Amino acid sequence: MGWSHDQRRAAIAVLLSAAMIEIRALASRPDSSKHPDGHLVEIRLIADVCHNLPGADRPRPTGEYDGLVYTWQSANDFQRSWLRKHFARAAIDTTFLEQAPRLPRPATAPDTRPSWKHWQLPRDPKTFLAVDSSTLANLVRQARAVDRHDPTYGPARTAAGEWFLNHLDPDGRHIIRPSRHGETLFQPDGPADLRQYRVLVTMSDGSLIVDHPRLRATDIAALPRNLHLLRRLQLAAVPPRRQELDPGLWAHRHRATHPDCCDLTVLTTSSDG
Repeated sequence: MGWSHDQRRAAIAVLLSAAMIEIRALASRPDSSKHPDGHLVEIRLIADVCHNLPGADRPRPTGEYDGLVYTWQSANDFQRSWLRKHFARAAIDTTFLEQAPRLPRPATAPDTRPSWKHWQLPRDPKTFLAVDSSTLANLVRQARAVDRHDPTYGPARTAAGEWFLNHLDPDGRHIIRPSRHGETLFQPDGPADLRQYRVLVTMSDGSLIVDHPRLRATDIAALPRNLHLLRRLQLAAVPPRRQELDPGLWAHRHRATHPDCCDLTVLTTSSDG
């Protein structure tokens, strides 16, 4: 039996609250770290294990992407122990997480062109557009300003978002289209005109990933349709695929190869400012 919406919200609140408290404590008192590799590694592991929690409060059908299940299944030993500790303190039963079917792990860059074997009739080609990194960052921040009523927002989530934006390819060109009916909706629409979009994002190391930010529909509508018709038809003919590289997995890979890449400036403040 899965968790209800209220149970999910309670579990997420427990973890995010604990993460904020512990990250601040570790930043101010490094010698309190329990990880053998030190406080910076412990901070990174806590931040990473909470990365997919915001927006994971909606129950999902069995086998579909579920932020809570994915968090549990992708956690390493230290992170799993951390999750168990805080769930136990809050008397939260983890049977649902332990018995959930194994989710496929996103692994490869998204397709940007159809192939002879994998294609579909072009679907809504007029909805595709391209933006540079500065424009994408502005779109995300403008949407965040609308969404600040969300109780899961706080220093940790804001810092994670800024960390991601700071790692966009400065010369990148990112492709945006609205999410479609039948695609996984990570958060419901609203408030105001916030809608989920699918964005092909080029990162600073050249990796191409898929993100699903909530952006303001009015901001998107004001952007020029700047892709050639042939390019839009190519993008629209790419069929859906499940195992695509997403921001969470990219961040895990990046931090594994760049262990010192963690900006704690926002994480150690008391509010979003």
